[in-house]
Amino acid sequence: MQSVLQSWAGLASHFIGECFDHSKPYIDRDFKGLDPLVRFVSAQLYIDCHLSSESVLLLILNQKEWDADLVARSVLEGSIKLVYMLHGGSDQQLRKADEFWNVLPLFSSIRHSERIHRLLGALNNPGDPQWIPFHDMLMTDEQISEIHARFSSKDRKKLEEAWSFAGISKWLSESQEPGLQKLANLAHGYGMSSHLLHKDADGVGMVWERYSRAPEAHDAVKLGHSARVVSDICSFAQLRLMSLLRASGQKTEIFSYLEKKYRLPLFDELSKASANFTKTEYGART
Repeated sequence: MQSVLQSWAGLASHFIGECFDHSKPYIDRDFKGLDPLVRFVSAQLYIDCHLSSESVLLLILNQKEWDADLVARSVLEGSIKLVYMLHGGSDQQLRKADEFWNVLPLFSSIRHSERIHRLLGALNNPGDPQWIPFHDMLMTDEQISEIHARFSSKDRKKLEEAWSFAGISKWLSESQEPGLQKLANLAHGYGMSSHLLHKDADGVGMVWERYSRAPEAHDAVKLGHSARVVSDICSFAQLRLMSLLRASGQKTEIFSYLEKKYRLPLFDELSKASANFTKTEYGART
């Protein structure tokens, strides 16, 4: 099993690396095809998703597919936020980049400040030097009032909902573009990984059930699970690159080249592992 996972992780790392290399000219600071703020914000989100994708593959390599699923969940969320941000005309892109980078953090700062205020209020020694970093994150009443004056409670709620995974999924499902509509199906996997993230009974139960299986069945489902995560990471890399190329007015022939190059050594093998899992898990019903 280890040699198989090593092959998948290594090839997938090369695949997403090629996707990233092809994106570099369009996230470079000297690229003029996007508004400077849109380019900057897109670059930071793009890079962050790529770094987390590499972390996912390292976890897969070390047979930590459940934890890999958790990090992959964040890559999924970051990737569809990039799709949402880069969709539309330049004015829409600029508005959404500003919302993501400048406006939404203001709302988060208020919540952070409120939590810190409660924390310090519960301490016997809030003036101790160890709490200086927390005091530095407190907002003044004037700062909070200024934000509230700019954005009503209704406006803040609407904007946060629009940028939530549920909000973007709704936007995708209502899109008139078939390619975007299909992305709404990612909500199922996102929801399932929520059980793992929050350690609820469903999430803990899934892990327990996996380890209670006979060795052959356990190995088949473990490889199938790992194959799905690796496949997802590759798909998210393609999705990010596609969105960036389209927003930048670039051609997309690179995808045919990458698909052909990695089909036999990687994608076909991932499909075989998935098919073997299905046969093991549902053989009597197929």
